[in-house]
Amino acid sequence: MDLPERLVKAMGDLDEDQVLELAGSMLASGAEPLEIIELCREGFKIVGDRYERREYFLSGLIISDDIFGNVMGLLDRSQCFKLDDSQKLGKVVLGAPLGDVHDIGKEIVSMLLRCSGFEVVDLGVNVRPSEFLEGAVDSGAGVVGISALITMAYEPLRETVAAFEREGLRQRVKIMLGGGAVSQRVCDYAGADAWSRDASDAVKFTRQFSGKE
Repeated sequence: MDLPERLVKAMGDLDEDQVLELAGSMLASGAEPLEIIELCREGFKIVGDRYERREYFLSGLIISDDIFGNVMGLLDRSQCFKLDDSQKLGKVVLGAPLGDVHDIGKEIVSMLLRCSGFEVVDLGVNVRPSEFLEGAVDSGAGVVGISALITMAYEPLRETVAAFEREGLRQRVKIMLGGGAVSQRVCDYAGADAWSRDASDAVKFTRQFSGKE
């Protein structure tokens, strides 16, 4: 079993020490951060499948989130995302909307965007429409990404888009949605520009919106 396969298995087994050791070894051998993140995502799928089969419980999901957070910390400390201004493709504001406190999907999108050369302004979770607006104005970001995993977020999503419209910023700022509670129907309801099925989609749309595709 090679390093990538071992990393996926370790993530699925919730073996934090092994995950960090293997991720560090891959990084030292020249692997791209994006590859390591994608392998962790494969491991997440194993965790999710085991949760659905009741082999893991809620604590297993929490542990997997913690492990992934530590992998991201490892990648951060490696300086692999440090870009000078000439290398940056643009700024993106990310957050989970008011009422939603889930952040693992957003964290994956953030990491992939940074791997791709974007500067990310992460507002966190439970973000009010006015805070998304303020974040975009203050940073000058041309793209706002909102991750929603609960249906209670539908109205805050719509209110966030409306806030940008009221300020006359909808032509300058593109808004994309993502997360398990989002679909084309939700995107249309909120008035957003696009919705992503996964983190790779989010990067693709961001590149398109930023004129980098």
